Amino acid sequence: MRRIANRADLDAALDRVQSWFSGQIGLAAVNLSTGESVEIDATRQFPTASVIKLAVLVELFRQAAEGRVDLDDRIAIAADDIVLGSGILKELQPGLAPTVRDLALLMVALSDNTATNLLIDLVGGVEPINETARRSLGLADTVLHRRIVFGQIGSDFRRFGESTPRDLARLVAGIARGEVIDVASSAAMLDLLRRQQYLNQAPRYLAFNPHADALGEAQSVWVGSKTGMTPGVRADAGIIHLPGGVEIAYCTMTEKSADRAMAEEAEGEIANGMIGRVLVAYWWPGGAPDGALRDSAWVEAVLG
Repeated sequence: MRRIANRADLDAALDRVQSWFSGQIGLAAVNLSTGESVEIDATRQFPTASVIKLAVLVELFRQAAEGRVDLDDRIAIAADDIVLGSGILKELQPGLAPTVRDLALLMVALSDNTATNLLIDLVGGVEPINETARRSLGLADTVLHRRIVFGQIGSDFRRFGESTPRDLARLVAGIARGEVIDVASSAAMLDLLRRQQYLNQAPRYLAFNPHADALGEAQSVWVGSKTGMTPGVRADAGIIHLPGGVEIAYCTMTEKSADRAMAEEAEGEIANGMIGRVLVAYWWPGGAPDGALRDSAWVEAVLG
């Protein structure tokens, strides 16, 4: 890939990704160390897919901070609670009783739909979630329309959730800064985001080992994020931490892709991966060293 030495190089690289992609791209990213931001159609409202689960997470922790929800309480899962689609709970036998904190982890790390609906119900439905997003967080363009009921959502996932790249980047930046609810709640939510299992969008080309902590390996790079995917739609919002304490808060979203495959090589995932790659290359202190970023045939074809 061509070197990203300055802002002109970054803008040119993002233009190449946009020209290659068949649908619409939205991006909002900010270097939390310098305050510099990068945006592409950042106020355009996109379908969020599962990234809207961030709003559920915030409301859950808000109610926990107020003492209305106990994260250590256990919720028994009945057969009627099971929701298909993403997640692992649908594969397990009814009767399991995870803690509320466990459900939050499953909702974030595995995007578990059963856990999500249980948490939406626990906090009182979509209304308090949207009220907190609008009034407490100032996310005027972010809305969760309903629980995950595929018969109601149909083929239009805007019926589930909508937001803008700017709203979601502001939200994850606030979590990283310890400003969402309070410092302890923000830290707990960031810890869950760092357990994300789907790292094939924005951090796709970052040479990051998600198992480094378990293996006892030192690593100056980490990622905390929430992803979403439906046919023709990909979204990813999170934090990328680089050496020197540099942190990138980002949200990259795509829709209307001609490639509707639900696969890791789908066009939307590649596009978001290339966007993440050029942002990291631009903001890495002193320039990314050899081996810090991965290459691929797509990177070579689109970014040169």
